[in-house]
Amino acid sequence: MRTSSVVLCVFVLAFPVYPANTVTVAQLEQFLTSSRAARLSDTEIAERLSRVDLSEELTSKSLARIVAESLPGPETQQQLELLAAVSVIQPPPRVELPGEPAPDQSTKQKIVRSARDYARNALHIVPNYLAVRETLAFNNLPTESSNRHKKPTIEMHFANETRSGIAVRNGREVSSSLPGHEDSDHFGLSSGLSSWGEFGAVLAVILGDASDESLHWHRWQRNESGMQMAVFGYKIPRSSSHYTVDFCCYRQAEDDAIEHAFRDKPGYHGEIYINPANGEVVQITLEADLSETDPVSRSAVAVEYGHVMIGGKRYVCPVRSVAILEGYNADIKKIDGIGLERHVNEVKFTDYHKFGSTVRILTSADGTEQH
Repeated sequence: MRTSSVVLCVFVLAFPVYPANTVTVAQLEQFLTSSRAARLSDTEIAERLSRVDLSEELTSKSLARIVAESLPGPETQQQLELLAAVSVIQPPPRVELPGEPAPDQSTKQKIVRSARDYARNALHIVPNYLAVRETLAFNNLPTESSNRHKKPTIEMHFANETRSGIAVRNGREVSSSLPGHEDSDHFGLSSGLSSWGEFGAVLAVILGDASDESLHWHRWQRNESGMQMAVFGYKIPRSSSHYTVDFCCYRQAEDDAIEHAFRDKPGYHGEIYINPANGEVVQITLEADLSETDPVSRSAVAVEYGHVMIGGKRYVCPVRSVAILEGYNADIKKIDGIGLERHVNEVKFTDYHKFGSTVRILTSADGTEQH
């Protein structure tokens, strides 16, 4: 049986759930313009931005333009960069999409078949290898104000940075220690949000659960290098899902002293970005369809793949991922009246190298070999 490839964990959440405000990229620009006109401070703008989500992707090109035009302060710029990272789950604004018509049904089916062949074959020829996972973690857990008479602030902020080793053996992802770094758990995060499965397993689960009939054409899209991508959407019902979500831990009420664990196999939906020329999967997004009665309101992940060199050969491996989790927190609600706890991890995968051992043969003075 297929098993889930991504696990998200967060500490001390409780019921129920409240959504963040959702705006378009154009509305974001309008807000920045009006904020400058109103002479809001960098801190005030950043605090408001920390409470919103984007319904569209803030691409690197648009982010660069907005930063050049608005000249944000350091706190605002960090929030804009975080919004851009989280928005990778969403499609770009329509004005940024190419105008080419959708392919015919036969071409669509050919693209889907090539992606399945790619996932079934190409991902299995990658050798055993090691890599480094670099994680930037952000959350909105309360931070104490410098003014002791002022409430703690609730806004998205940098929490920590970690580096951990990843080893992939026989197609399975396992942890690996780095010299000078102590890995406190599977992937080096001692608390907060963590994810894994980016090294092919999550893709195998999606394509295993999704039938050809459940993959629907969404759009053409170009990546940052200008490559044309065919984007298909999918939606997997709970009855067909092999995607497992683990949460630990949460409280069921403000006075609940017990930390509870949550494990479920919900339905999920997302998109698959395919290079139509060869079937390579360039990017995937996945968002769990969680119930309002679940201890969390949102669990999502996006993985971007690229070409890396391993042992002198080029392979397709994950280069970047973003994980998102949201849930209700009674302690936060006492402060801001909303109670939405948010965690975001930006992850880069670097330093790929082949896993193996080296034997050195030396010759002694009498001509015998020494290993």
